[in-house]
Amino acid sequence: MKVSVVGGLSRMEKEYKNSFKDIGCKAKVFNTLNSSFEKSVKCSNCVVLLTTCSSHNMANKAKNICKKNDIPLIVVDKNSPQSVTGAIKNFFNCEDCAKAHECLVTRN
Repeated sequence: MKVSVVGGLSRMEKEYKNSFKDIGCKAKVFNTLNSSFEKSVKCSNCVVLLTTCSSHNMANKAKNICKKNDIPLIVVDKNSPQSVTGAIKNFFNCEDCAKAHECLVTRN
């Protein structure tokens, strides 16, 4: 599964990728906007938005791409790799959960 991580700390990029690798996902981390941002986000199965370390422009672009292409968007307010991978795990377990309507995971 391909996951795009939008935001985060550049010094922790390797840790994010390793955390996702441990749960069977391939991650692409975007700390800044670049030429491949839109293409990579469109090809993702899921997008994780780290709100504390992303610019408004980058966050808005990611939200619009997800909405337009019906890609799940998970919003996380913490930067640690454990928080990010925990949000992914909760997202996939949430569909079968009886309390799915109360979940904090954002879906488009």
